[in-house]
Amino acid sequence: MSDDRNYGFCPRCGALMQNGVCRSCGYTDHSSSGGSSGGAANGSYGGENGQQQYQPRPPYVQSGPYTQSGPYPQGTPYVQAVERKKSRKGLIIALSVIGAVILLTGLILSIVFFFRALGRIPDAADSQYHDGYNDYYDDYGDYDSGYYVPSEDDPYYREITDSTSTDLSYEISWIVDSITPDDTENYCTYYSTYPILESGETDYSTVNSRIETAALEYKESYKDYPGGCSTLGYVTYMDETMISVVFQHSLYEDNGTRPRISAVTFELETGQEMRPEQMTEINEELVMRFRAQNTVQNGAVDFVDNASDEELLALLSDPDAGVYFYSPVGLEVGFNYESDEYGGGWVSVTLKDQTL
Repeated sequence: MSDDRNYGFCPRCGALMQNGVCRSCGYTDHSSSGGSSGGAANGSYGGENGQQQYQPRPPYVQSGPYTQSGPYPQGTPYVQAVERKKSRKGLIIALSVIGAVILLTGLILSIVFFFRALGRIPDAADSQYHDGYNDYYDDYGDYDSGYYVPSEDDPYYREITDSTSTDLSYEISWIVDSITPDDTENYCTYYSTYPILESGETDYSTVNSRIETAALEYKESYKDYPGGCSTLGYVTYMDETMISVVFQHSLYEDNGTRPRISAVTFELETGQEMRPEQMTEINEELVMRFRAQNTVQNGAVDFVDNASDEELLALLSDPDAGVYFYSPVGLEVGFNYESDEYGGGWVSVTLKDQTL
């Protein structure tokens, strides 16, 4: 050991240096390493004097804490860092896949809801609804948003609805007549809406007067019913020579609503109201046809199924009970009935061969 040893600290790794040489990483300070035996005054580790050539230690393998500023540490710390980085990368990929699946699912649901709103994709409720109206779909084709438009090609008249036209010499206007009590706790009210004919060339006052009389049938007696009554008028058929107007009456009693129906049909050239006998023959043959068509059109109606032919003929012949009117499908024939056993109501059938 020489007394002239020169000690210092390595500027690279911070370890102890002796005679300008770092004992840890082998760094050599040429300005400090001269003159001593084993030193390299000429700036190199040589063997001209028989000295063993110095082999510097490989960098970044010291057992102590990693202090180098190099890009990648060696050994276990580096391996752990690589594994941690791979694990984090896998997690990111998994989250990306999950996010993509959620986004795709939301897009598909949005498309389904959009087309369902347009009515192109039926849901479960639609299927049940269609099943309940199979006969209607089979007979009438596509369903038009719940609004029935009668046609002469229909097998029968499905429901009372307006069949108005705007290309005739006259037009239809609607009148509303209502009575509402001042007492807000009194629910006995009256309401009626009905059509009138208007034209700049023809006087339809006689026709309109008769329509108004039929529409206001219950105006004077509406207080006889605890909830009053309402009447809705429909133009079921109209052309240049004829018009049929039907009224659906609702009588609001304590135990429920009692429905009734009435109708008027006019020859417009004369302004005369047509009688039922002018539309069809009312006889036993009509009763037979009524029963057969009722089974097809309405299914089981207890009152009709249990009434005798004589009872049905009497109702069809009664001017107060019988109802006859035209529609684009044909002649509708029916009646109102009252029964202690079956209650009250009305029923009608379509006679296709009685079209105008």
